[in-house]
Amino acid sequence: MCNAASKLIIAAALAAAATACTSEKERRAAAAEQLRVQAETLVASGQSEQALALLDSIDSAYGEQTAVRRTALATRAAAIEAATMQRIGPAQEALVRAQLTADSLQALFVHVDGPRGLEGHRVARELAKNDVTASTGIEPRIDGDGYLSIAAVVKGKRIGLNSLSVTTAAGTVQTPPVGEGRSIASEGSELTSLRQEEVAEAMEAIAAAGDGPVKVHLDGSRGSVEVKITPAMRAALVRSWQYAQALQRLRSASIERERLERTLQTARDHRANAPLPSPSAGE
Repeated sequence: MCNAASKLIIAAALAAAATACTSEKERRAAAAEQLRVQAETLVASGQSEQALALLDSIDSAYGEQTAVRRTALATRAAAIEAATMQRIGPAQEALVRAQLTADSLQALFVHVDGPRGLEGHRVARELAKNDVTASTGIEPRIDGDGYLSIAAVVKGKRIGLNSLSVTTAAGTVQTPPVGEGRSIASEGSELTSLRQEEVAEAMEAIAAAGDGPVKVHLDGSRGSVEVKITPAMRAALVRSWQYAQALQRLRSASIERERLERTLQTARDHRANAPLPSPSAGE
C-alpha cells in the first residue's frame, strides 16, 4: 500500500513539474511573440529604429525562442528596409549639394603633372604658371583624392623649415613641426610639404578672416620668414580649401549613398526569403 501511495505521489509531482515547465515555456514564447508583433506595428507606423531595438531585445532576452526569432527575420528585414529608405533621401540631397559645389569650383583649377613617376596635382588656375621654387612662398595643392597640401619654400637661406603660422585678427595658428626628413635642401633653399591634417586649422583661420588682415610666416628651428600674401594668393588659398572640402564631402556622400543602396537591396532580399509570420510562431 505504501509503495503504491508513494508511486502515486511521485507521479503527481512529476506531472505538476511537467505542467509548470510547459507553462513557463509557453509564457516565454508568448512574450517573445508579443514583442515581435509590437515590432511589426512600429515598422508599420514608421518607427523602424524603435522596432529594431525591440527585435534586438528578443534576441538577448529570449534566445531559446528560435521559432519566434526565425519568424522575426522578416520583421527585422522590413525594419531595416524602412530605416534605410528614410536615410536615402537626405543622403541623396547631400550628394547633390556636394556635386554642385565641386562642379562649380572645378573650372577654377588646372592639373599640373608631377615629376616622372609621381602623381600630379591640381592648383588654382591663377597659380598654374608660377614656379613655386623661384622665391620664398607657398602654393596650395590638391591631390587626386581631393586632399589639400601646402608646398612651402624658403629661398636663399636655411631656417630649418618645419612649420607654418597664420596670424589674423583672431590670433595666431601654428602648424605642428614636421620631421627633418620632410624637408628638402637645395642650393641654399628649403622646401617642405605640409599635409591637410597639419594645415587644416591654419586654412580655416584664413577662410574665417574674410577681408581682414592675414599674415603667413614660414617657421623653422633657426628662424622665421614672412611670406608675401597677394590678393590672388589669398583667394587661391581660400578657394583651394573650399574645393578640397567639397571633393571630400562628395566622396563621403557617394560612399554613403552606395552603402545605403547595398543595405536596401540586402534587406529586400532577406525579406523576400524570410519565413512569414504564422499563428504557430510562438510554439
